Amino acid sequence: MKNAILQRIKNQYQLNLNSDHGISHWQRVKEIGLYLSKETKADATVINLFAYLHDSKRINEDYDLQHGARAALFASELYKEKLLDITVGQLSNLVIACKSHSQSEIKPENITIATCWDADRLDLWRLGATPNPELLFSEYAKRKKSFEYSYRLNNSQTKSGTSP
Repeated sequence: MKNAILQRIKNQYQLNLNSDHGISHWQRVKEIGLYLSKETKADATVINLFAYLHDSKRINEDYDLQHGARAALFASELYKEKLLDITVGQLSNLVIACKSHSQSEIKPENITIATCWDADRLDLWRLGATPNPELLFSEYAKRKKSFEYSYRLNNSQTKSGTSP
């Protein structure tokens, strides 16, 4: 992630950067996503961008149904401004991943989107919740090994959560 893009994302974020949906969460989603992508072969560039963008347009910590749609628009804006060095296909995956990441009834179109969503859901430990394997898409994300990895990553940064 280029510093200019990260700074732009952080500057426009309306909540506290240290909030439940802030920068620590973004960093963990990136790490979990890259961990999963070694097995799923998902696009690491899209995962990296998704991690920092997906919750960047939240206006509150609780119920905010439109934050994904706003994040998708923001990603498109950054692309139009030539700040994102990605293909049209990668942009499409990024937009879909951001727009629908909190809609559990939607099945992802491809493994990159699925890996983005799995990475986000595997960071529910930060809220004291155990991720639900039924809401994960890749078999690798559902494995005990992935749960343990995400749990350890979360607990290295926080003190909350329950054991996997």
